[in-house]
Amino acid sequence: MKVLAIQGSPRKNGNTAALLKCYLQGLVKNHQAEVKTIEVAEKNIQSCKGCQGCKSSPGDCVIKDDMAEIYPGILEADVLVLASPIYWWNITSQAKQFVDRFYALNSGDNFKGKKFVLLMTYGGEEPNSGAEIIKNMFHDICDYLKMDFAQAYGVCTGEVSVQDNPHVQDDVHNLGAAFKL
Repeated sequence: MKVLAIQGSPRKNGNTAALLKCYLQGLVKNHQAEVKTIEVAEKNIQSCKGCQGCKSSPGDCVIKDDMAEIYPGILEADVLVLASPIYWWNITSQAKQFVDRFYALNSGDNFKGKKFVLLMTYGGEEPNSGAEIIKNMFHDICDYLKMDFAQAYGVCTGEVSVQDNPHVQDDVHNLGAAFKL
């Protein structure tokens, strides 16, 4: 099983990175998984221009940036794991630019049958409309791309960080271990 994990936070060692690490440890523990992690904040990923150039040459984006080296990993992956903090009721701008650039691969069945996992951190206590907005958005994206929305996990980190919360660490580790391909 090939897993592409996308760390969408600009904070390389923050709550989202810790949540993703615990999840991946659980996933690897119970599955033969080849995991590649991308720190999107460290990549040069420009915004989609909506130029439709990729539709005349499917899978080939006219923007020449780091996505060109990431696209093959997206295509090869069986599982896409996106971890992002919620900033202003949405994923980070870095993660959004990454997801928007899926458009260049949106031809044929490039995403069909892939599993999608969403991990979120946020500052506001439950109920948190930001987390619900993001889950709904990715359910729609997965339906559109014919991906299977497999798992989601969100945690408020306003009072206690992931690093200081063994309950959350265990929960997300167990979620990864329970993943079904």
